[in-house]
Amino acid sequence: MIKMAQFHHIKFLHEVEGLSQRQIAQKLGISRNTVSKYLKQNEAPTTIHRQKNYHGKEYSDETKRVLPIIDQWLEDDLKRWGKQRHTAARIYRRLVDEYNFKGSESNIRKVVAKRKKKLQEVFIPLDFQLGHQFQFDWGEADIILQGRTQRIYLFCMQLSASRMRFVRAYLHEKQEAFLDGFVHAFEFFGGVPTEGVFDNLKTAVVKILQGRDRLEQDAFLALQAHYLFKAEFCNIRSGNEKGRVEGTVGYVRRNAFVPLPDVQSLEELNAYLLDWCLREAEEKTVPFTKETIAQMWAKEKEYLHPLPEKKFEACRLVSCQVNKTSLITVETNQYSVPCSYVGQAVWAKMFVDHVIVVAQNQVIAEHPRSYERNQMITNLDHYLEALLKKPRAIRDAHAFQSSDLPDVFRRFHRKMREQEGAAGDRKFIRLLLLHREIGMKKLTQALREAEQAQVYRYEVVHEIIQRLTNNYLQVQDLSKEKTPVNLLDYKIQKANVAQYGQLTGGQMK
Repeated sequence: MIKMAQFHHIKFLHEVEGLSQRQIAQKLGISRNTVSKYLKQNEAPTTIHRQKNYHGKEYSDETKRVLPIIDQWLEDDLKRWGKQRHTAARIYRRLVDEYNFKGSESNIRKVVAKRKKKLQEVFIPLDFQLGHQFQFDWGEADIILQGRTQRIYLFCMQLSASRMRFVRAYLHEKQEAFLDGFVHAFEFFGGVPTEGVFDNLKTAVVKILQGRDRLEQDAFLALQAHYLFKAEFCNIRSGNEKGRVEGTVGYVRRNAFVPLPDVQSLEELNAYLLDWCLREAEEKTVPFTKETIAQMWAKEKEYLHPLPEKKFEACRLVSCQVNKTSLITVETNQYSVPCSYVGQAVWAKMFVDHVIVVAQNQVIAEHPRSYERNQMITNLDHYLEALLKKPRAIRDAHAFQSSDLPDVFRRFHRKMREQEGAAGDRKFIRLLLLHREIGMKKLTQALREAEQAQVYRYEVVHEIIQRLTNNYLQVQDLSKEKTPVNLLDYKIQKANVAQYGQLTGGQMK
């Protein structure tokens, strides 16, 4: 098959320069038959014609025999993971081993390449309605957190119509982070779209049913009921069905996290990410329009469902048993509850940054959440009733050694114990109980004033507290008319001994 330039040269030499077919063949170094063939053609041998002539051959009978088998294997592969599908070489080997194929491997490679092209999925351009859809996905990135490299997880949501992005960083992808992200995202967007598109992630889906049906997690269903949106799930291994946010994850990582942000806390990082999303919205335009993302987002807000009056409680529920030391265990860490709940079953609400413990629908304890392992987080107030019965234990109680408790408490306790021994322990615990009435701030202030005066007695601290809380005993003044000018005006009635005798039955003792 000659090239287009050769065809042009042949025609030019013959029609313009008047050379014979023999002369043209000698000059170009090709056969005279080839020259004759192309001089008879009126149309140039385009790429399409050349491919048609070259590939238009029919398959051999041996190849035709295995074509249905090859097609079936390739169709089955479309339902499988992309990294675990047939290669042309594997198809050839199976055909030889299982179907006694006698053809060549190179021929099978050409057949497979051609059949795969026919099976390629067709994608349709979409134009989303304002306020109708959002897409969600998790991503990962590295940051410098307090001087150390830390892998964090990015909650990424994008409005499909305006393409407005929301990104928030978490230390994990657990259900509480998943739910918390939606609370912040909907507040940021200023409303709730009608539906969301999701992968089949475990924090949302319990089981994949037939087609697009899913058995969803109760907590995720509660989130949908609270914000009134519907979840749509992608087909398995079909991330392209939420292509908007798939592209967002990579874009955020390459642009917002290069170079690595150097921050002291996740709060600082999330403030940076919000600002980054807003700046991007002002600078970027929506494809196929002249409007910026921010301008389109302003329009889309009018189509979003309004936010509910109360925020969704973004937590994961964990059932716990209170042990003998008045602690519950969640993810290797222990959290204290009031000692009156020892032996009872309670619920721990695991939020992203704190833990709330509930019993009989009442909040009985709240702690900051720890992401380290095998930690004990205690509150001294939870043990005060038990310490009243075992006052000596205050000296070594874990909660009393906590860094959250001001040092003045430990100094004051040492002095009371030095001066009064075991009685000092009991009186100090009584002082601790006063914080329930006046608060920790005023109790701390009272202890510091007593310490400055170098007086370490319960009675003195109690008097200071009365003064700080304006709780002095008020002495009622007599009116001017009833106030005697002279003490001699006071008259005291003498006791009647006879009345006493009547009470005692006449027997005088």
